[in-house]
Amino acid sequence: MKKKVLITAGILSTLLLAGCSNQNTSSRNHDSKKSSVVSTKKNSNQSSQSKKNTEEMDNAQSSSSSSANKSQSSSSVKQTNNKSEKETKNTAKSNNSDNKMNFDQIEQGNYSSLAGTWKSTKIVVRDGGEDKVNTENPITLAVTSDTIQMMGGDKVVVNKDGLNYNDDLHPLNFQKTQNSLTGALDGDAPINWSVSFYPAGSTDFTINGEKQAPSSKNLIVFWRSGMSTTMVFEKE
Repeated sequence: MKKKVLITAGILSTLLLAGCSNQNTSSRNHDSKKSSVVSTKKNSNQSSQSKKNTEEMDNAQSSSSSSANKSQSSSSVKQTNNKSEKETKNTAKSNNSDNKMNFDQIEQGNYSSLAGTWKSTKIVVRDGGEDKVNTENPITLAVTSDTIQMMGGDKVVVNKDGLNYNDDLHPLNFQKTQNSLTGALDGDAPINWSVSFYPAGSTDFTINGEKQAPSSKNLIVFWRSGMSTTMVFEKE
């Protein structure tokens, strides 16, 4: 009987020890699993933070690059606008220079500012006290740097020596105002002549004493005595 009790006690003791061992093992496994979860969360947080930092750096670089490109683009546009504005001013200046009558040069026999072909727009003849306008038979002026020659009408040539009409040469005396320049024959001549130069907008232009409306174009005007003929030319 005593022996059975001892055997029973030994079995219970063994079971108790086994239970404690399993409990310790379970506890260790639980602690290990808990530690693994904490480690995983920590790694996940670190990975998320690293990703966030990378994105912020990329955004900063992108913003910096965009700002640089925008600044460069703005600078390029500004340079282009400045260049365009400068070219426009130079073109306007060139056009003004080309269209301007240079009175000082003309007096010296230099007609570079007038060079080209000029066509008569009207020929006014004083007949019986009335002005008759002829626009049906236009004549032209061929102007070079040193000669103004009438084509298709009277044989008239103007150069630095004066005005030559039918091989009769007379020097020209010039009178200049702010808006016109007129050269008249110096000395007696069977037929008197004058040549006048009126820049666009001039208010000095008259025909037989009557003031004319300002023209939007430069004018060269020849006048001849006899029937008081006025020939008005515009550049083609």
